[in-house]
Amino acid sequence: CTCPSGYALREDRRMCRDTRQGFCFTEVLQTMCQMSSTNRNLVTKSECCCNSGRSWGPQCELCPLPGTAQYKKMCPHGPGYSTDGRALGHLCFADNNECTAQPSLCGAKGQCLNTPGSYNCECQKGFSLDSSGVNC
Repeated sequence: CTCPSGYALREDRRMCRDTRQGFCFTEVLQTMCQMSSTNRNLVTKSECCCNSGRSWGPQCELCPLPGTAQYKKMCPHGPGYSTDGRALGHLCFADNNECTAQPSLCGAKGQCLNTPGSYNCECQKGFSLDSSGVNC
């Protein structure tokens, strides 16, 4: 196998892994990366997305949602581990309380819960998050 620019051959020599470097974002509102939430260190997409990032890189590529097939492919060892199984150190982000800064997060049928460097939406019974992960 040969890999395109920005990718390297994995140890099994059967697949390529993404080695591109970019900023990791913990906040994405309406598909826009929030610069105030970025980790100022360059990391790979799996280092970002497998470690509580919401989007990555200069094009604000959304991370796959935990539990999805795409997430399991990117993070086969689970949260906190890169694609190749390396334990990831916690990315340092300044914690902004997104729930107070954006009162409309999670919609009328959801409750916003602040977390370090991010937030989670908890939906009322009978409701679930839409594909953006922002509205119930």
